[in-house]
Amino acid sequence: MAAGSASGTGDGTSKVKFGIFEADLRAGELRRNGSKVKLQEQPFQVLTVLLERPGEVVSREDLRTKLWPSDTFVDFDHGLNAAVRRLRDALGDSAENPRFVETVARRGYRFVGPVNGAAPEVTQKAIRRRRWPIAVGIAAVLLVGVVIGFHAAKQIFSAPRAQERRLTANPAEAPVLNGVISPDGKYLAFSDNTGLYLRQIDTGETHAVPLPQGFGPIP
Repeated sequence: MAAGSASGTGDGTSKVKFGIFEADLRAGELRRNGSKVKLQEQPFQVLTVLLERPGEVVSREDLRTKLWPSDTFVDFDHGLNAAVRRLRDALGDSAENPRFVETVARRGYRFVGPVNGAAPEVTQKAIRRRRWPIAVGIAAVLLVGVVIGFHAAKQIFSAPRAQERRLTANPAEAPVLNGVISPDGKYLAFSDNTGLYLRQIDTGETHAVPLPQGFGPIP
């Protein structure tokens, strides 16, 4: 179950139009050309949060807070990835060429489609946030140049160090049994006692790989 339901957008209306779709945030309904689209509660909650902040990056942590209460113990990565995948399926959207829901690597998701006939207002908000005084901007550029030069010199005269990064977050009842990273470093194939999965490392999106009945996967 979701942590809460949306009451509407900032302008006081609960209905948001984008493309051929209309979402009624209070009723929890999505329609395509007037016909109701079947969409589960959690994918709709993801859509609601994104529509409330069109054009802005909504972090995965923000979505976790909205969708799952703090005392709920779930595999958050799998749950959110599945919700976003179902939402994209309902919208006829794709992660590779998004028309509505864009994945922002290592940060979260952003609604990029026109809302109520207008482009997302985040562009104007972002411009206002970037209107720094000229003197501050020049100082920042100089500081960045110094930092870049320092780090470039440091990298030249120091050996590279390996970094660790956690790629899975399976619950104790479904531990990862086997796993392998693709040669290009973009994907992780792993299996647990529920099946075989393919995860895009940069975005964290995970898809189950259908297998013949009785087939034991070993990546």
